[in-house]
Amino acid sequence: MKRLSIITNLAISLFLSACDKNHTADSNGNSSESSQNDGARQEEIANKIMDSMGEFAKAVSAVSDTKTARSTANKINKIGDRFSNMAKELEPLGVATQEMRESIHQKMAAREAEMKEVMNDKFMKSVQSLNPEAQKIMEKAFQDFFEVMEQAGKEFDRHFKVKN
Repeated sequence: MKRLSIITNLAISLFLSACDKNHTADSNGNSSESSQNDGARQEEIANKIMDSMGEFAKAVSAVSDTKTARSTANKINKIGDRFSNMAKELEPLGVATQEMRESIHQKMAAREAEMKEVMNDKFMKSVQSLNPEAQKIMEKAFQDFFEVMEQAGKEFDRHFKVKN
C-alpha cells in the first residue's frame, strides 16, 4: 500500500507540475520568429492538455473498487497516449513568445488549482482504502502514466515554462 501511495503521489505531482514550471524559452532565452506562427497551435494543444487534466482528475476520483479501477486504468492509459501524441505535435513547433507562454501558463495554473482541489488528501485516502487487487491495478496505471508524463513533460516544459 505504501508503494501505491508513493507512485500515486509521483504521478500526480509530475502531472500537475507539467503546467506549473518556471524556465526560459530556450538555453539563450530567445524565441524564434516562426514560433509566433506556432503560438496558436501551442495554445490549442495547451487547451487539450488542460482538458485531459480534467479527465484525469475525474477518472481517478471515481475509483472505488476493482471494476472502477480497471475502467479508470484504461482511461488513464488513453490519457497518457494523448499526452504522448500532444508532445509529438509540439516537437516541430518553435518556442512561443514570452507573452504567449505567460498567457498559456496563467490558464494552466488556474486549471492546476482545480486539479489540486479534486486530488486532495481525501483522494489519496480513498485510493489507499481500495482492496488489494484494485490497488495493484491503480499502482500499475499510475506507474505507466508517470513514465509517459516524464517523457511528455520535457516537451511541455520546452513550450510552456515561463521565466520568473
